Amino acid sequence: MQGKVDESGDKIAANLEMGTSDFGFDTPVANHALLHLLAGECARLAAPRGILVAVSGGADSMALLRGLLQLRDELQLVLHVGHLDHQLRGAASREDAEWLQRVCRELHVPLKIGQRDIAHIAERTGHGIEEAARDARYEFLEKTALECDCGVIALAHTADDQSETILHHILRGTGLAGLRGIPRERKLDSGVHLLRPLLDVDRTTLRDYLQHIGQDFREDESNQDEGFTRNRIRRRLLPLLAENYNPQVRPALLRLGRQAQEAQNAFDELSRRLLDRALESSSASECRLKWQPFQDMPRHLVRETLALLWRRLGWPRQKMGFDQWDELAKIVLEGGAMTLPAEIDARWEGRWLVLRYAMRR
Repeated sequence: MQGKVDESGDKIAANLEMGTSDFGFDTPVANHALLHLLAGECARLAAPRGILVAVSGGADSMALLRGLLQLRDELQLVLHVGHLDHQLRGAASREDAEWLQRVCRELHVPLKIGQRDIAHIAERTGHGIEEAARDARYEFLEKTALECDCGVIALAHTADDQSETILHHILRGTGLAGLRGIPRERKLDSGVHLLRPLLDVDRTTLRDYLQHIGQDFREDESNQDEGFTRNRIRRRLLPLLAENYNPQVRPALLRLGRQAQEAQNAFDELSRRLLDRALESSSASECRLKWQPFQDMPRHLVRETLALLWRRLGWPRQKMGFDQWDELAKIVLEGGAMTLPAEIDARWEGRWLVLRYAMRR
């Protein structure tokens, strides 16, 4: 992350431990676990710390915003709020934005609201609604962070989100990379850092904090829509696993994620080197790889390198499970041709593996 750790984080953490930090609330709030964690995370950033807080209006993002606001003066935080209206819920989406405008005025924090027609974007690109919404949200947040001179975008993903994501990846047929779940931080090409300081905090803790400070929040009814796979995992599958198989299934998934991260770090470096050697040319719709560098490489490394290529190109990965990655790796190593999800064709042509993406306009 940016800069070096200064002494303010240790000082604030010590004050919190004694219940002496003056945040204008009673000691139970000043001592709250959320503030301990955020003080440590934010103290690692260079001062002054410009942070764009991604806020949907839900409980998780409101807890993140209010926690950062409590630490703002002592940690020299310069806070801005970004909110994207996905235009998927009609009047409810507009009401969320209007509600957040009122809250931000009361809290004296600047707010930037954007709008994107996610349904249209998903249809045009061939991406799923969730993937299209995620991509549009990050694009908006990055642009807004640069406009506001914020070096960090703070996202409110929680430990619950992490365990759900890891299980979702397992069900979809992920490789080792997917077992890592959501990364804690990532540097974008623009130099802006994505930071997820709540990945070790569960939703119960966040709602307890909001109750202590009397902060309300908005409920997104789409979180109840079991037409989305993630919602079925959250509402049905994980409770079923906890009740009938392992009461500690969430902590078990989080441990798996940490172990996978350690192993994947080594594979990531090898994949980057291999892709740099093999990549002949690339565009949004076509890519040429020399297949010779892949010969005699472990098949797992070939799969990981291809997944890295997909991420670099921004091609849809929603329906790319293990079988698809493995069959593509076989073509790289042995030759042949196949059509992958999202109408991506792969075939050997002379010295190259050629990948063509029939993008929807």
